[in-house]
Amino acid sequence: MISELILIFLAGMLALFSPCSFPMLPGYISYYLGAKISLKRAIFGGIVCILGLFIVFSIIGLIVFIFRIFIISSFLGFIAGIIIIFMGISMIIEIKFPKFFIISRTPRQKGLIGLFLYGIAYGLATFGCSAPITLSIIFYSIAMNSPLYGIIAFIIYTIGMGIPIIIITILIAKTKNIIIKRVMKIIPQLQKISGIVLIIIGSYLIYSYYVSYLI
Repeated sequence: MISELILIFLAGMLALFSPCSFPMLPGYISYYLGAKISLKRAIFGGIVCILGLFIVFSIIGLIVFIFRIFIISSFLGFIAGIIIIFMGISMIIEIKFPKFFIISRTPRQKGLIGLFLYGIAYGLATFGCSAPITLSIIFYSIAMNSPLYGIIAFIIYTIGMGIPIIIITILIAKTKNIIIKRVMKIIPQLQKISGIVLIIIGSYLIYSYYVSYLI
């Protein structure tokens, strides 16, 4: 169980570095927190943004929890594993998914409230920018024998996205985007790593199905 949660945490971190949303993140953080950001304000601002993400994924986790209660099938793990492996391969070979939601209009209100609302918008944007990862976590949660474990998976996924946001806000405060620009250059490589992580998660589900029902 611990190894699975570590993979989900890593998937959350990698989901943050999507090519169509991450490049906008430093600019919006600077906009909401101001040009001169203290270390304390950077950390607090990152936490506020995480709360917005948490609301989005808590609602998704609750929907999955309710949906999972009414599904009884021994094949869920196998089916979810196949889908997640496909999602991983799609990221490696760069298959483009439809953008269900992108950050086209952000909150204009500055300050922590604006950053909180931006966190919500950023969470929704992952359905377009990191669709394979987000959908994989949804299928993974549905495949779990315990519906409650699905909610835990989304909490870990949110924490995985949230910790880098705090780090990014600190880097913006201290380095004025110098390191951020370097991170942007390796985003394509991070996407391929994301694909590998999804393949591992999918393979684990198929293996668990094999051990539970075929041996």
